[in-house]
Amino acid sequence: MNLQDVVSAFETAYTPDPREGLSVTHVMDGKLQIEVRHQDQDALRGFDVVAEPLETEQRNAADLGRDMAEVVARELAYGQLSAVDEEGNFKRIVV
Repeated sequence: MNLQDVVSAFETAYTPDPREGLSVTHVMDGKLQIEVRHQDQDALRGFDVVAEPLETEQRNAADLGRDMAEVVARELAYGQLSAVDEEGNFKRIVV
């Protein structure tokens, strides 16, 4: 599966939240990771959505991109982004 096709599908399915300070970054290295970050008064908050498509994956790039967009939108809808944990890691959601 071409990860660039997944990024394109994500960008088509997800319309960014206009909240100030929110950034969505794509990271690829054999997997696609969407990093969502928001700097508020207290801390840098956010989460990561990760997809590592397998050869046996039944979803196509469009499905995977749409699924990732739904996860990002759902997490942002909660309105309370978590800060880093004690080890300095953000919440990680695997799609």
